[in-house]
Amino acid sequence: MERNYIQEALAHYNITVPEIELLRHNENLTYRVGNEYLLQIHEPVEGFSTDFFYEGVERIEIYKAELAFQAHLKKQGMQIREAVENCHGECITKLQNGTYVTVSKWLEGESLDKLELNAEICYQIGEMLACLHQKAKGFRVSPVKSYGKQHCECTKKRIQALENQGLSAELSAIMQKCCDCAGAVLEKARDEFQMIHGDLSASNILQTPDGLVPIDFSFFGMGHPMYDLAVLFGNIGGLVRRQQMAEGYRDAGGTIRYDVLDACFVLTLLDCLGIHYEQWSKQEWFAPRLQRWHQENLEPYVQGERIYADDLYLLHVQG
Repeated sequence: MERNYIQEALAHYNITVPEIELLRHNENLTYRVGNEYLLQIHEPVEGFSTDFFYEGVERIEIYKAELAFQAHLKKQGMQIREAVENCHGECITKLQNGTYVTVSKWLEGESLDKLELNAEICYQIGEMLACLHQKAKGFRVSPVKSYGKQHCECTKKRIQALENQGLSAELSAIMQKCCDCAGAVLEKARDEFQMIHGDLSASNILQTPDGLVPIDFSFFGMGHPMYDLAVLFGNIGGLVRRQQMAEGYRDAGGTIRYDVLDACFVLTLLDCLGIHYEQWSKQEWFAPRLQRWHQENLEPYVQGERIYADDLYLLHVQG
C-alpha cells in the first residue's frame, strides 16, 4: 500500500526515478526521491497524535499556510526548501484516498542530529534562529495554529484524555495546572507573538555548504519566539550548548524572556507528551523519565519557581 501511495503521488508530478528512500516517519512519511526531490506524504505514524494541535482547522489550509510562510522566508533571503508544483500547477496534491502530498526540491546537507554539535555549530544555531525570527516578523497568514492561551487549553484537554490511557490522575492534575500557568504567562506576552517554526530540533536543521537551514515546518504557527528556543533547549541538551545557542541568538539580535522561556519549556514537554504518549507509554524508559520531568520541571513550575537561571542552568535537575 505504501508503495502505491508513492507511485500515485509521483505520477502527479511526472517524476520517474529508480531510487526512493524512506528518511523518516513521524507526522509525515518523508522520502528522498532520486537526487532531486523530497516527497512528503502527510500520513502520521501510528500512535502519533496531533489532532489536539489543530482543533477546528482544515489540514489542507494549514499546509497552504505553511508553504506561504516558507515562500516568504525564501523571499526574505533565507535558504529554504523550494516547493514543486504538480502537473496542475498546484503545490499540494490530494491522493484518491484523501491523503495530501507535497514535493520539494532536494536540499543537500546533513541533519544536525547526525553530527557532533560543537560550540561553533551551537552558536550558529542561535544565529539562524534569530535570523528566522527577524525575517518572519510582521508576516501574517491564515489559518495557523497559535501557541498561546488557547493552545494551552487544547493541551490541557489532551492531558485529561490521557487519563483514559493510563496517565495517573495525580500527574494529570499537575500537568493541567502547568497548562493554566503557562497560558497566563503567554496571554500577557501575546503582543510579542509572531510566526515561529514550532519544531526546531536538531533533526530539523540541515548543515549545508551555505550554512544552517531550518526544515520541516509542519508545526509552524503564531507564537512567542521563546517557544522555538525552548524546543531547541529540550532537544539539544547540556548547559554549555544552551549558553552557546543563547549567545548566538542574542548576538544576532534576539532577546531572551526568561518568564516566557520557562512557560514555553514546560509547554513543549506537555505538547510532546500529548503527541507521543501512545508510543512512549509502552517503552521501559518512559515511567522514570516522566517522574523526572515531574520532579525537575512540572512541580517546581506550578509552585511558582523558575526553571532556567539567568545563565540557563536548569535549577531543579537532580544529579
